[in-house]
Amino acid sequence: MKNEKILSIVTNFVEMCIFHIDENGDIKEVVVNSKGSFNPDKKNIYEYFTKEEGERVSKLIASGLDEERKHLTLKHSCDECKYTDIEVKQVRGELYITFKFRESSRERELKYEKMIDHLSVKASTDPMTTLLNRYGYWERVKALLNCGDSERELGILLVDVDNLKSINDSKGHKGGDKALKQVSKLITDSIRSRDIAVRYGGDEFLIVVEELTGKKSTGYSLGKRLISIVNSKDSKMLTTVSIGVHLVKVGDFEKYLGNEDKLRIEWDKAVDIADKMTYIAKENGRNQVIFSKDIKSDPQ
Repeated sequence: MKNEKILSIVTNFVEMCIFHIDENGDIKEVVVNSKGSFNPDKKNIYEYFTKEEGERVSKLIASGLDEERKHLTLKHSCDECKYTDIEVKQVRGELYITFKFRESSRERELKYEKMIDHLSVKASTDPMTTLLNRYGYWERVKALLNCGDSERELGILLVDVDNLKSINDSKGHKGGDKALKQVSKLITDSIRSRDIAVRYGGDEFLIVVEELTGKKSTGYSLGKRLISIVNSKDSKMLTTVSIGVHLVKVGDFEKYLGNEDKLRIEWDKAVDIADKMTYIAKENGRNQVIFSKDIKSDPQ
């Protein structure tokens, strides 16, 4: 196996920089550097260290032994390389020093937290639209239902993409995907940060809003605004949407808070009413909002 191939394999396992140096620490050659954020631009090895750390390196070189020193602080560091272990070796009478880069415990903790956050976001979002998926949305809904304010009203909007099958048939699935992304962006751009938006099904989106006090329903007003934007003369939407709206009170669910399964069943019943409103909107010609309060007969 060629030396270059061996080095390639090794540096894929360990982030390192190997210098060929003389006994005074002058750098003859950078043999390999697998740490992209580390710039091996110094002329002498001691330029990388404070005086105290440099003394540790000097003693190691002077010993003439193949030894290692742990956790030296780099004088000229960046965010990704502040610490290094060093190892000195003599190979065929030539002197080499290896920097093996490492992180502080705090840096490792921060990297771990970022990884967990990334996995959490990935687990709770829909990859195509970047909206919440059903798991992520339910966690947010539970928090709202546990707010302790019995009189708080929540608006549930079920947004159904009109004629998605026809778009898929005429423009292919890329066209259908584009239509879904357009609707998801429309929703994202129209809601507040505290509102909940989820890709609820193949061509369905669900929005949960906290109702504001006043004569007008926040949820119904949002539905009307979405329809208005879709139908504006500047709209580039591939299709329209049909929307059903239903209002609930947090107090309606308080007796189920101790039983998550029952809580979910009762919540889904409320979502089903919004879904029925969407069905009526489609039956009436699509591209409109139907509010459960405006339906005289019991929507359930």
